[in-house]
Amino acid sequence: MKRLNGLAIGTGLIVAGAVGGVALAAAYGSPSPAATEATPSQTDHMGDWGTMMGGQGKESAAESGMMTTAMNRFMGHARPVWGRAGWAGGAMMAASGGVPWTPAQVGQVVRQSAQGATIDHATNTVTYHGTHPVLVALAAPAALHVAGMPWEIDGLINPTVVIPPGARVTVVLINGDQGDLHGFEVTTASPPFGEMAMMQGPVAFPGSFIPPIWPETGQGQYHRSTTFIAAAAGTYHYLCPVPGHAEAGMAGTLVVS
Repeated sequence: MKRLNGLAIGTGLIVAGAVGGVALAAAYGSPSPAATEATPSQTDHMGDWGTMMGGQGKESAAESGMMTTAMNRFMGHARPVWGRAGWAGGAMMAASGGVPWTPAQVGQVVRQSAQGATIDHATNTVTYHGTHPVLVALAAPAALHVAGMPWEIDGLINPTVVIPPGARVTVVLINGDQGDLHGFEVTTASPPFGEMAMMQGPVAFPGSFIPPIWPETGQGQYHRSTTFIAAAAGTYHYLCPVPGHAEAGMAGTLVVS
């Protein structure tokens, strides 16, 4: 009987992890295009994203991931089991890695995006025009040779981004970092951002979230995109949802006006 109970519990945790990972992905929007399979070098980072989501299955808040924290809040208590279930769901989400672009392809996409924007170096502001702007966010590109983890958008570092109300915004995330996973989120939360900035507030608009993608490899720079409607005027912030990255500087202001 004990063996049967253990098997039932183990099966339940696997299902809970899978459902948890898929549910969180659905809650933050489903990015496109479809992802490719992970290569051996990419799978090294799968545990990072799984840990980010589920933690290490510990009861302490410091060792709990986002999935763990969310489930603890829902259940009203902390249990190690939720960390392990969340980790499984997070590992599933880590399979979303995007497809690589060559430097020439990245440059072409950036130039096309800049054609629909006014870039003000003096105020460090990018103002997009029209009803279908394309925002290309380069995550911590190694070519910048600057300290920390900045965003580069249309040649500016962590600029203020201005978007017309009601615009259908396409965000193209390109990971130019050679060592870390990076994602993208537009949030209602305001700085200062802590280690778990993703938990400080909900996404600003349905679909304004891209889960972390693989760092740059010899194959090129991985990318992924999403589209959302800037439905309400106001001041928001964009950031990298990976723990500690917004705190390290991967954040900026996004104004719908």
